[in-house]
Amino acid sequence: MQFIIGLVAILWIDRIIGTSLSLNGKVVAVTGASGALGRELVAQLSIQGAKVVAITTNPAAIFPEGVKVLAWQLGSESELLSELQAVDVLILNHGINVYGDRSPAKVFESYEVNTFSTLRMAELFLGMVTDASDRTHKELWINTSEAEINPALSPLYELSKRTLGDLITLRRLDAPCIIRKLILGPFKSQLNPYGVMSASWVAEAIIFLAQRDFRNIIVTINPLTYLLFPIKEFFQSWYFRIFTKSEKITY
Repeated sequence: MQFIIGLVAILWIDRIIGTSLSLNGKVVAVTGASGALGRELVAQLSIQGAKVVAITTNPAAIFPEGVKVLAWQLGSESELLSELQAVDVLILNHGINVYGDRSPAKVFESYEVNTFSTLRMAELFLGMVTDASDRTHKELWINTSEAEINPALSPLYELSKRTLGDLITLRRLDAPCIIRKLILGPFKSQLNPYGVMSASWVAEAIIFLAQRDFRNIIVTINPLTYLLFPIKEFFQSWYFRIFTKSEKITY
């Protein structure tokens, strides 16, 4: 199955050709680091020689020796400003799944965690890309999920992640550095105990495809996603480009 998934990825993922990415020696920060995928990303990045920073809202989380741990609270993203200045690659991976709960409180919580906190941290990081050197070596990776185009059997998760994905597509038009999307299918975790993929294999696939400069990193068992997502992303980006404009700011 893994061979088939990899083959489909090579055939269908919307890839922008570029140089291969080396993570060796780079400072890579991961949010949601105490979750299933976060921990596996931390492990895989360490194997690749990256200097890993684990960003977590869980103060009791324990990580391997050599991993720098940063605690943060929702809504306090700006407090990470000084720490993020040294980061080369920021992976925004945190999120929640409220499953079938549709109460107003859960609506706000889903959007706050899955959409707005991610956007705030993304803009914080992008605001640090100020010169040519930053533009060439800084990157932002965002876990938007396969829910951008497919049902996840959790409507609020789908809605909040889809909104995030759409806004990142819009932001890519003027982004000062590379933004990679992680479009992931169901993997086993606390957010999805019924996932059919292992978090370790998903993390390996993410790193493998990122190192080969895939900008839309799709890892799923659903072959339709490999076909439909690049089409959706292309036409949505085209639509945004036509009907929006970039505001030129002078200092």
